Amino acid sequence: MADVSVVITVKDDPRVITCIERVLGQTASFSFDVVVVDNGSRGETPRLLRDQFGSDARVRLLASGGNLSESWNLGGHSTDAAILARIDADAIPLEGWLENLVGPLREGIADWTAGAVGGANVEAGVVAHYYHERTEAYNRRLARDPSLRDAVPSWNVAYRRSALQTAGWYDPWQASSVDWDLHKRLGRGGFRGQFVPDARVVHHHPTTFREFARKEAWYRTGQYQMALKYGLREMAGAFALGLAYGLVLLLALASLVWRSFVWAAVLLLVILVTKHWIEGIRESDPLWYYRGLFRPIEGFASLYGLLRGLVRYGIRRPTQS
Repeated sequence: MADVSVVITVKDDPRVITCIERVLGQTASFSFDVVVVDNGSRGETPRLLRDQFGSDARVRLLASGGNLSESWNLGGHSTDAAILARIDADAIPLEGWLENLVGPLREGIADWTAGAVGGANVEAGVVAHYYHERTEAYNRRLARDPSLRDAVPSWNVAYRRSALQTAGWYDPWQASSVDWDLHKRLGRGGFRGQFVPDARVVHHHPTTFREFARKEAWYRTGQYQMALKYGLREMAGAFALGLAYGLVLLLALASLVWRSFVWAAVLLLVILVTKHWIEGIRESDPLWYYRGLFRPIEGFASLYGLLRGLVRYGIRRPTQS
């Protein structure tokens, strides 16, 4: 029985082969294995996995017809390891990743951890480069905090099994932001989180404006679901950007009837863009000037994601999840 199991979910992404190879190549002072759960692939990914790892005793290949949460939960329940790590199928762990990520768990000083994430495709264009620098700025903010934030992405995390059993696993009801939801429950349960800068992976970030906007909208739909669970007051910070640009849009529409509103819309837009630039400079983001372009895209995508959540899930808090 392995001390640590790395659980990876995948759907139609051949990059998982490289991810698994780099996980297996990790040097660690403990035993570990890899559990891969295919989440309904229709292409060549299942065959590639069987050909490459079908006879490897260190890798267990499973299949699930559910969503990401159901797939990852299935993988976690299939192993008895006391510690479960998660890495995205399109991420690549760097040397020392696994040892550093689970170190605080094995030492008993944390119940869950998250590592730093960089861009694996920074040279793919301005969108991937911006996303990389935004993520690196977030890494720096996390490193300054004494404890781990609940909003940290799940691209690179590890959990103590006992903490998951108490706080609950990933919630299949969540369309997205399943990581934030789980981490919030871990925090409410008193479980300690720690950011580990040396547990580093590189991740393939969006490369087009369309992909970038779709991701931001998708995240906000899940965060709307979280508002139904935890209340609007607790989740208000997640909605601020979308609502701000919703007000810009509302003022712009009002100016079609009352011309004076156009100046209010322009003034608010200038204030928001200036705020984004100042935030980027404070975070030492070398691409701070791009925030004036990308943050409005995030804002309008966020607004769309929130409205989609309202239409899909209504206004009632779920009785169970």
